[in-house]
Amino acid sequence: MGRSEKFFHFVGRINAVLILIAAGAITFGVGLLLIQEFGSRAARNREAEAGIPVAGSNVKTNLQLSRVSMVQGTDIMRADLQRYPGEAKFSSGYNSETRNILFIVPGEKTARWLLPDNDHLIAKTSDIAEKKDRDAERVIATAVLVKSAAEPSESATGKLLLFDPSGKKVVEVSNNVREIHLASISGNELNILYERNRHLVQATFDSQTISKLREIEVDVPQLK
Repeated sequence: MGRSEKFFHFVGRINAVLILIAAGAITFGVGLLLIQEFGSRAARNREAEAGIPVAGSNVKTNLQLSRVSMVQGTDIMRADLQRYPGEAKFSSGYNSETRNILFIVPGEKTARWLLPDNDHLIAKTSDIAEKKDRDAERVIATAVLVKSAAEPSESATGKLLLFDPSGKKVVEVSNNVREIHLASISGNELNILYERNRHLVQATFDSQTISKLREIEVDVPQLK
């Protein structure tokens, strides 16, 4: 065997060793990821089982209440019903999905759900608050975009809902909505700018009764 053949033979053996080392490292990494995934999933399942039961007998998905907060400027409490999509596939960060909102009003024995089930995804939430003074604000109403959990993509459409701080009055603003662009208050009027069927729509509501006053489809001139 000549020198060149010995050299290439030596290089080939080194490459084989490096490939084996790389394969071992990949296998170790995948194994570690699997252990972390199953460990995290088991921990979430234990938390759901130990927490407040919120799912009916026919619900298979593990859900749990979290993100409890006071509705700004009121004594009403609000909590999100969460699900972790990491159960379906591996991911480095377990971003949660909000499937429902629970309202707890002081003095009332029974809490109140915004939605009747957990089959939907609350894609966006926008509180509409008025300033009582320089340092204090009070939430007048909240706009949410509710999409199907089976199609949670950015292009999917859903229902736009508007409700008061206690969740007792819920108004369906529109269907086939893709995005909420703005929700604000001006005087005694609530204004919501949203996208429906590839058009901008401005809806105005009375801030006291949350009843619709008017709706305008905004024309957007095409650029030339």
